[in-house]
Amino acid sequence: MISKYIASAVSIIAVNLGFISDSNAVSAPILASTSPSIVASKPTATTPSRLDLPLLIKTGETFFKGNNYQTVSQMQLKGTNQGTDITFNIQTKTIVDSTNKFRSEIAFTQDGKPSKESAVVISDGKQVYIYRPDLQQYAIIPSQAFNKSNDSFLIGLSSSFFLEFADNMGKYIASGALSQPDVIQQISAAANEAIQGETRSLEGKEIYVYSFNDPKQGYTLSAFVNPQLANLEQMQIVGKDDGLDIAIIEKIQQRTEVKNLAPQTFIFTPPRGAKKVKSLSISPF
Repeated sequence: MISKYIASAVSIIAVNLGFISDSNAVSAPILASTSPSIVASKPTATTPSRLDLPLLIKTGETFFKGNNYQTVSQMQLKGTNQGTDITFNIQTKTIVDSTNKFRSEIAFTQDGKPSKESAVVISDGKQVYIYRPDLQQYAIIPSQAFNKSNDSFLIGLSSSFFLEFADNMGKYIASGALSQPDVIQQISAAANEAIQGETRSLEGKEIYVYSFNDPKQGYTLSAFVNPQLANLEQMQIVGKDDGLDIAIIEKIQQRTEVKNLAPQTFIFTPPRGAKKVKSLSISPF
């Protein structure tokens, strides 16, 4: 799953790095933003500590306890190759349902302002509908095809993560299994072997960071957690592929459980004048 995101990011960034190289505009990142709301990927201070397993379990329970969530977040997609940097800023508002349904409004931003290139992506659990207002076009593809596509992570890393694991984790939490001593012992053994944890001071606030490194796939996944609230505040994937240093960072600005969803939330109705096409990219690049 994670290596797919890296490959997807590479496909988007490589095209634009090629464009920059051809135009000799090596110092001008496309869609660069001065927005300070994304927390820097490197910590200002760290405190090595024993893995905080109770916080990890509580955060998982908090993240998966409900069936429906709305997440407003800002993502940065960064790539570096031979001294050339490129940054995309993506604003998302995504509603997810544990039955693999979602509705996402996606806008690529420049200098903190929405650009005209945006998309609405809706899944009814079986099919995904992609609509591009700027092109007045829409496409319909099977959910499995969308999950394998280069665009799937653009609905938000945390939302994608929820959709991937919500069904199983929700049942696991509802059964009370996470409070059973033998289950906690199994989780502890697995987590201590695969996950590193440390306290970081970021933007004057104490954050606990869990990191999972996969040297074979060439990426590190990090989750930034508010230790007081046991809330996930940021996700980050850093890796390297095809000579590109890649970072995908999602800053969660707001995540709320939705108790009563409108009946039309996961229903797509083509706008008047929109043309149906065989395939359509969320990304304008």
